[in-house]
Amino acid sequence: MAFLRWIHLFAFTFWYGTLLYFTFLQAPILFKNLPRETFGLVQSKLFPAYYLLSYICGTVLVVTYNFLHPLKNYVPQDCVKMTALCLMLLFSLGQGLWIGPKVGQLRVERQAAEEAKDQAKVESLTREFGKAHGISSLFNLIVIIAGTVYFFYLARDFQL
Repeated sequence: MAFLRWIHLFAFTFWYGTLLYFTFLQAPILFKNLPRETFGLVQSKLFPAYYLLSYICGTVLVVTYNFLHPLKNYVPQDCVKMTALCLMLLFSLGQGLWIGPKVGQLRVERQAAEEAKDQAKVESLTREFGKAHGISSLFNLIVIIAGTVYFFYLARDFQL
């Protein structure tokens, strides 16, 4: 069981740390210091690995939590923890499989419209991109909040 707890803790800290790093350090610094097209290209190369990490860590967390805390022994805080982990995984899946590819496609289409100097299409795609990016940001915020809730319970029960 100690190894399973280690795997669980490693998966959570690696995922949560990566999530916070990407959201609050990497993306803002790159956005501020790179041209928009370059920033979008860099993010498009990083996101597949970021989402894969989320899928793997999220699955590992849900599975190991169930091994460490069998359903028949659940107490209310287990329900809160499992809900937080499932929300993290589900909204990460939504980001990576649904909204992320849509944002990437809109970015490419908008760039092509800009190069073609089709201002009406640029404006339309910019609005669509903004909506899709807003949904992606909301999903990311939900993952951060759910992770913070889980982290709170994890720290509360932690013993050295």
